[in-house]
Amino acid sequence: MHASTRYALCTIETPTGSAPAIMVADKIWELAEVAPNLDLAQGGLMALFEDWEASSKHLSALAGDLAKGNHGVGVKAASLTFQTPLQFPPKIICAGTNYIDHIEAVGYSSFSKEDNIPAMFMKPPRTALVGPGKTVRFPTGSTQFDWEIELGVVIGKEVPAGSKISSNLDMVAGYMTTLDMSARDFQRNPKHFAKSDLFMGKAFDSSAPAGPYFVPADFIDDPQNLTMKLWRNGKIEQDSNTSKMIWSVRELLEIATANISLEPGDLLLTGTPAGTGIESGIYADVGDVIEAEIENLGQLRVQIYAAE
Repeated sequence: MHASTRYALCTIETPTGSAPAIMVADKIWELAEVAPNLDLAQGGLMALFEDWEASSKHLSALAGDLAKGNHGVGVKAASLTFQTPLQFPPKIICAGTNYIDHIEAVGYSSFSKEDNIPAMFMKPPRTALVGPGKTVRFPTGSTQFDWEIELGVVIGKEVPAGSKISSNLDMVAGYMTTLDMSARDFQRNPKHFAKSDLFMGKAFDSSAPAGPYFVPADFIDDPQNLTMKLWRNGKIEQDSNTSKMIWSVRELLEIATANISLEPGDLLLTGTPAGTGIESGIYADVGDVIEAEIENLGQLRVQIYAAE
């Protein structure tokens, strides 16, 4: 399953703007310099999904060359500023109520998978997606700002509505560490007729941090067995594993695609385990540092800043 040399893809800040890049070990090369024939000047990494199969073959060969030192030594990742990797996918589809420990922790002790479906919602890509750094804006008027670490799934090819989702997940290009930032008081506003508003509670600006890089599926043996941890100001809040999902990645994709076509580059967020603020009643505040890490996908570190 594995390509010969492990690599990841990212978008970095440069003096001339955003630049798609490839990471091998802890070194970074701008793709415009080492793979100009990929022609990513307009779409960045998103252009790779016009033909992900061909792109991944090219990138795999390139990673081998980079590991051999054929394109110089690269730049240390620690010296660079990362942006969110994919700028920007057509859709961000999110699944809620997908970890049994989280559901039980918020007070539901008799949950049955057979009698329920996951809560599905969307976030606007261009305004919700942000990368690492002081990038998360505290929602104006909220007093219950929550964190949720989630496995992000990147779609690599078109999946028409009604498609059968194969067990080998051949439509998945790769995975990312992501956060679903949530304003719980907006989400459960008592003034709302249905007492539930996933749009206002989930879709606000900078509500979907993602990164620092995107890892191709070839390098993830089993997306249903990845450790995931989240720290707030150095204190661990979430410590779990994707094996605790109620609906697997394949099942979520099957539910989503019953009537919704997926496009290359789309991003699926897959739910969060126990350890969120809604369980303890203690929420995030301005200045807090959130660090989210998923096994083999890197650590996403963001800081919350005040809205002006």
